[in-house]
Amino acid sequence: MPPGQSVRRWRRQGSLYGYLGGVVLLLAGLVGLPSADLALAQAELISSRGSDQDPQLWLERYNAALKQLPPLPNLQYRQQVRVEGSQTFTATLDVLRRRDGSWQAWVAEGDRVRLLDSRQLEAVNQSDLLRLYSVYVSRPEALLPSVNFHLEADPTRYHVFSSERADLAGSPVQHLRLEPLQEGQVRELWLDPESGLPRQVLLFLSGVWGQAYVLMGFTAVPAPEGGLRYWLPESTRINLSYGFWTLEGLTRRVFRGSLAIRHDYQDYRILPEGVQLRFLPSQPPLDAPPVVAGLPESTPQLELGDVQVLGVDEQGNQQFRIGLGRRTAAETPLEDRIAAFNLTRPASRNALTQIDTMAFLSLGSSQLPIYLFQFDTGRPLYPLQGVGQPRVDPNEVFDPRPPAIKLFGD
Repeated sequence: MPPGQSVRRWRRQGSLYGYLGGVVLLLAGLVGLPSADLALAQAELISSRGSDQDPQLWLERYNAALKQLPPLPNLQYRQQVRVEGSQTFTATLDVLRRRDGSWQAWVAEGDRVRLLDSRQLEAVNQSDLLRLYSVYVSRPEALLPSVNFHLEADPTRYHVFSSERADLAGSPVQHLRLEPLQEGQVRELWLDPESGLPRQVLLFLSGVWGQAYVLMGFTAVPAPEGGLRYWLPESTRINLSYGFWTLEGLTRRVFRGSLAIRHDYQDYRILPEGVQLRFLPSQPPLDAPPVVAGLPESTPQLELGDVQVLGVDEQGNQQFRIGLGRRTAAETPLEDRIAAFNLTRPASRNALTQIDTMAFLSLGSSQLPIYLFQFDTGRPLYPLQGVGQPRVDPNEVFDPRPPAIKLFGD
């Protein structure tokens, strides 16, 4: 497919401008601050070596801080998505990101709510055209086109052509403008002077779908036990324009347009370790955030095949709790089940034309998923021999997953 149109860009501190191209995907990430002693030592090193005279030292410090990030914790947060331009889309997401990298997200669009579960989806990089088509044809409801966002700016691959002290939202930062010597996404950095981590980052992405600028802002959120703090995304602003085509028989169908995408993040909650966390598919969020099953205050009955780690007993043996049954009608009132069904009925989305898109940000050994937006193709991307949309069992929202452990026989 041909790339998007050429890009004209111009910037002003704290803002994002440009014409962009591509169904490109974004992510704003979760990062942890290094310890206070390490941050102080790094600041003293920068000061002693004259950081103002050698801007590359700031870049070295920034990359060192990224590499020292701890694994991401269990995390729950809310994400607001608003898209304007050649397409419009508005959604509120409640996200549960587990330490092992799996995640769930309730996606609320108007009066409809859908539950996304990474274990039932297939994230495909947007550059892998063959796999994108293969999954779209075989399992369209599971397809998640995705892109990786890279914050790394290796000093051997970038040149710092300006470095200056600046003010960002009333706080001092070190503002670096970068020029990639080889491939790289980072264009500007606004660094926290104490930690060396980014308060704000400007990225540029280009691919077969087009090009995009991404401005991500971060805020510090302390862990409940104190000590460690995390840099969490506070906002993301994306300007992009896409230009690509698909075949329909012997003719081409062209997609072109530009989008302004706004993400805002709130209600961060760092969840405890050592428990099995999940959203209950029959309990979508209404006027309050969804309940996370597995927390000490929730302790719901386990579904069939679920396994909960209870810890080690006095003899040193690991203890587990295994779910042998499902909720009964008495435990889940009929009116609640009806409300859940009405909110989550499959007709609220056609997976052949309304395609969810994701971005993943690598932070140390972890990845943080961020829902970008839903791209609407208007009609299916290829002839489906009369199938209007994939078959979905309307009762699936209440059915338990297949048992993880077979207790009796085959």
